[in-house]
Amino acid sequence: MYNPVAILPRKTNPRKQAGLMKQLLLIVIFSAFFAVHGAAAQTEKQIAAIRTTVNLINKNATQYSKTTKDVDGISLEGTEATFFASGRGIQKINVNSYGETYKASTELYFQGEEVIFAFQKISNYDTQIGLDKPVKVVKVTEQRFYFSGGSLIRFLDGKVSVKKTSKRWSDREAEILALKKKLLEVY
Repeated sequence: MYNPVAILPRKTNPRKQAGLMKQLLLIVIFSAFFAVHGAAAQTEKQIAAIRTTVNLINKNATQYSKTTKDVDGISLEGTEATFFASGRGIQKINVNSYGETYKASTELYFQGEEVIFAFQKISNYDTQIGLDKPVKVVKVTEQRFYFSGGSLIRFLDGKVSVKKTSKRWSDREAEILALKKKLLEVY
């Protein structure tokens, strides 16, 4: 086990030892602060690069080949996926999933084989589709997912950032990656 007192000279007075310990503690605190701050700055740079790539993909979407397919096993009322591909592979997938009381629209953006961004908009209805009265949207939820190296680096639920340590973070990360895998199998 590490003992910070062991690095102090043995023949110093207690006041000097206390002063050295305070200096050592400050060094540790500042190092931790700058490590966390540096990681946050790195994440912001990654997100800025992802946004630039997403904007470029959307700008060039009309130039990509477009394929639309029905996808089984995602929702009860059906799922349709539109794949946008270029010579470099899949650039974007638009997914519309329908349930009895909702519609979910998901957009997945790619860089190489990896998903880098996902946007999901879920519209919840006041009743089931197919009943006599017309459905009314009662709630709309938007979520954004930023990925780097195959891992989620930011999750926004509306404008609220979800904590990386939460179960919700890990559950949604797994769901988006499973959706990506299923869609690529269909393509």
